[in-house]
Amino acid sequence: MGYTFFAVQVVLKTYPGDNLRARLHQIITASPSEVSLVEKRAFYKNLTSVLNEGMASFERGSWDLIRGRDAERQFETWCSEIEGSMATEAEEIDAVADELHRISNEKQFVIASLIFLLQEGSTSDDILAERCDMPERAYFTRQTFGNLLRSIPALSFASVKADAVYLVPGTDQDGLSSLDLADEGYAYLKLLS
Repeated sequence: MGYTFFAVQVVLKTYPGDNLRARLHQIITASPSEVSLVEKRAFYKNLTSVLNEGMASFERGSWDLIRGRDAERQFETWCSEIEGSMATEAEEIDAVADELHRISNEKQFVIASLIFLLQEGSTSDDILAERCDMPERAYFTRQTFGNLLRSIPALSFASVKADAVYLVPGTDQDGLSSLDLADEGYAYLKLLS
């Protein structure tokens, strides 16, 4: 059986007084590790709805759809790289930047990542193939990212072998600065129009 890898990452700019980051963090942390297929769909409907409420604040993004034998490796690579880069220790999220891990203590950006490994040839695979079939000029627009996020609740989670959601940095108070995002490790995230 083959698999398909699908991932969407979006960088959101947060503003003083908005609660977008806190709402996303609450949705993720409130979800139990074991859920039914119905509960999983409800989780993703809730999460993608809140993300799309913030579509005007989408600054950068990346997405990928890979079918075949490289799909499982891509899923594992994305998950391990994100988990390794997440700021979860007190030294990484202090009010003063930890120069080993962070360039600035400004906290205006957050990265949401939704990653899936699903059965190749399934209805879910077909849905994603259709939604990702677009002209290259449309790859990096806010509207495209909104459409890709809206595709996720349409998946049949019975055909999803694995899924992961990350909010980087990993707390409801922390964020990244524009200097952090200028680091070469984030170069793959394209500016959205």
